[in-house]
Amino acid sequence: MIPQAIKSTGPYADLWSHLKSMAHALTRVESARDISEVAPLDKARLHALDIFIGHELGSGVAPGLASAESFLSFETSDLSYSLEVDVRALLTNLPSFREWMKGASLEDKTAKVVKAVDTFSEQVNTGVLPADPPKTELNIVRDLLSTLVLHTESALAA
Repeated sequence: MIPQAIKSTGPYADLWSHLKSMAHALTRVESARDISEVAPLDKARLHALDIFIGHELGSGVAPGLASAESFLSFETSDLSYSLEVDVRALLTNLPSFREWMKGASLEDKTAKVVKAVDTFSEQVNTGVLPADPPKTELNIVRDLLSTLVLHTESALAA
């Protein structure tokens, strides 16, 4: 069920929708038994997740905004809203991220998450369903998306 907050209009409603769709696509792709079970929309949303994670967590060069194809009917210029949160700070505060790879540097851990999403998305979008997906990293991304959705719902309610 869509929360009451989504009835609001504006960029945060779009952001909420994009975040939720990326989270659902990640779950559906992970639960697929065969690449034929992965819908084109899920591939597009997974690609959008890859771009989003690379942009928000990547070290240095951002790959740019998601293409209109990734978000279907949305124009690239419509994606100019600001998260108004530090995604890296949210990531470092996630218990699943803090407990994972204790002793490794923040940059190493973040780079591993970015690379895992990028590799997973690339494989799925080229028609290969990974036999052994990076479950820990994808669970961290799922936790991050859930936290971002909560922040977006708060922004909608304000």
